Amino acid sequence: MANKSIFNWRLLATIFLLISIISGGATYYFKIFKLREGKTFTIDPEVEIDPNQEYQITYWDYPLFIGQKDRYEEFLKKSIKEFNTLYPNIKVSYRLLSFVKGEDLLYQSLESGKPPDIYNNIYGSRLINEELQIPINLFWVPSSKEKEENIVKNDKDKYDNLALEALTYKEKIWGLPNWLLPQFWVGNKRVLKKSNLDINKIAQQGWTWEEFKDYSLKLKEKDYSIIFNPYNSDLFYQLLAANNKNIVSNEGKLLLNQKILTNIFENLNKLKENKVFPQRVTKMNKRLLPDFWQGKAAIIAPINMWLLNNLYQKDSKVSRVEMILLSIPNSSDYKSSLKVSSLLLFRQQAYKGDDHSKAVYEFAKFINQEKNQIISQRLKVLPAYLPLQEQWKREVKLKEEIKDQLILTSNSSRITSLTSSKNLILENKIKEIIDQNYKNFWLKNLTVDEIVQDILTSSQNLIDINKKQSQEK
Repeated sequence: MANKSIFNWRLLATIFLLISIISGGATYYFKIFKLREGKTFTIDPEVEIDPNQEYQITYWDYPLFIGQKDRYEEFLKKSIKEFNTLYPNIKVSYRLLSFVKGEDLLYQSLESGKPPDIYNNIYGSRLINEELQIPINLFWVPSSKEKEENIVKNDKDKYDNLALEALTYKEKIWGLPNWLLPQFWVGNKRVLKKSNLDINKIAQQGWTWEEFKDYSLKLKEKDYSIIFNPYNSDLFYQLLAANNKNIVSNEGKLLLNQKILTNIFENLNKLKENKVFPQRVTKMNKRLLPDFWQGKAAIIAPINMWLLNNLYQKDSKVSRVEMILLSIPNSSDYKSSLKVSSLLLFRQQAYKGDDHSKAVYEFAKFINQEKNQIISQRLKVLPAYLPLQEQWKREVKLKEEIKDQLILTSNSSRITSLTSSKNLILENKIKEIIDQNYKNFWLKNLTVDEIVQDILTSSQNLIDINKKQSQEK
């Protein structure tokens, strides 16, 4: 009888074990099935990080301390070590990418279904892959326990509204905002004053293209020049954004038209005709910095974050120059465009589970909230996480005038609407056409009409091919 009782207990234990395995397997199966069918991905708010399980997560970043890769690597190692005092079971491996090839590697990893868990997207707000990119707001859903205890998750309220808006598509937030960087041109205040330019007005309100053109003529009369880099098409996209225009609509239609393209290139062409640039425009890229520091160039553009930091460092050491940030001239509302960098979170095609995703989010949040102050101060960019901004204002090494301008412009800038990941791929192909035509405008003897027609015709051909391929799928 005793043996029979033992047998029954063993039988019951075996049945319960089988039910548990089948139940867990079914949960995993349905989760993976749901992902492959393209249905809405969710993260269970009830799932917690298992303190007895080891999680292996990958972080792809860039060596953000320019010229000091080893120092940045040491910063990352210390940050991971500090994080492990909170989560010793979450092991983080990092990879520092090349600024030139980093994005290509990310796209390759997505095509293989094996992206990194976290990617530091320093190039602006983008939805790169709707299938594998994880919306951040999924981690902000309260669990039933938190609801019962009236615990309010106010994570969203801790971030700059414009930064969140820049990362929002179809009511989902596709990245954890890192920094805000308004788009500026750089001017020499000492020179600009000689043309009676109302610098305070521009700093507060911005200026139109007509105002900029008039002042450029006044500067030319006094033998000062404007220098635009003919090899950097960022200037075109800044002017496009300043006119509140995107390249492709969410429906995959071309938003560029003859009027807006002609307006941008004709405005640039009039500057060439008025000879406000140095004599050899094809060599302006080589003269941009030397002429600025020698007090010959009144305004230089376009300026990226790295070049801006170089200018900040040298500004106080050059007597001929007093650096000032200038809003990009636009058509009407005087708003600058705003770039928002972010941490993008991904899942792999072979999904590792909701607890793994939550472990990934904890490290992303740690870097974004606990360590971002160091990076933001070093790069002199405003953190998007609001609790860090007051300390940044006190400690960042910038002139008060420039600091105030960064803050003011960040709070009143225009953001470019996020587009779908399919449209992003299409948009990148169209940008290749624009980039080449931008160079051709400066380097070849082509008319504005020839430049505009080539952009429109080639871009529309890409749109048509994309539409046909979508219909055939």
